[in-house]
Amino acid sequence: MKRLIPLVSSLLIALSAMSQVPQFGSDSYVGWIYSNPSIELNVNTILNNRIVLYTNSLGFPLTLTSPQFQCYGRQTINMTVTWMTDQWQSSNFNVDKVGLTAALLDANGVAVDSVTYNLTSATVSRTNIVKFSITVPKTMANARLRFASWKGDVNSNGAVRQIVTTTVLKGDVNQDGEVSVADINAIVEVIMGKTTDGTLIGNADVNGDQEIGLADINDVIDIIVGR
Repeated sequence: MKRLIPLVSSLLIALSAMSQVPQFGSDSYVGWIYSNPSIELNVNTILNNRIVLYTNSLGFPLTLTSPQFQCYGRQTINMTVTWMTDQWQSSNFNVDKVGLTAALLDANGVAVDSVTYNLTSATVSRTNIVKFSITVPKTMANARLRFASWKGDVNSNGAVRQIVTTTVLKGDVNQDGEVSVADINAIVEVIMGKTTDGTLIGNADVNGDQEIGLADINDVIDIIVGR
């Protein structure tokens, strides 16, 4: 038992560390990499919208990449990006080129998945709050996040002001930090109408099909047994 306690403690510390996805903003940008070597990452450049993302006329993309972080399979990373488009009222601005892409990179810097948010003439403004999510593959243990605007040009770029990330473990219905039989019981309670907890009800739709039923229970079982 005495040998087990340090092991459990180490595991809890590791799980805690894995949930700490890097944040970006004027008060937190250590370890982030901006591909424009002439611009330094600091409070001034961030607050004055100097961290711009686009591809220049030579085909060189300006990107922003997070420090490496630990992750675990089936973990969903939710990202909220404050993205500034100072030229949105300019005659040279082309909203069709304004698409913000977040990519999940493996330990070798290879993109294993990505998601793009495209602004439209109906949604674009100077300050844009962009929200998207990406799920970590089952066997992935270390990753980085890279943000880019591949279609953007110098007239239709965006500046990253802030990135807030949160993580959710798929199947952790009761949000106790693990996927277990307790989560199956929580789904059963939702199905039987024994709870009015909105968060619990939302988490119970594990497979995201807008219905809560046996399929969600089966998904949790698959996660528990490692399928």
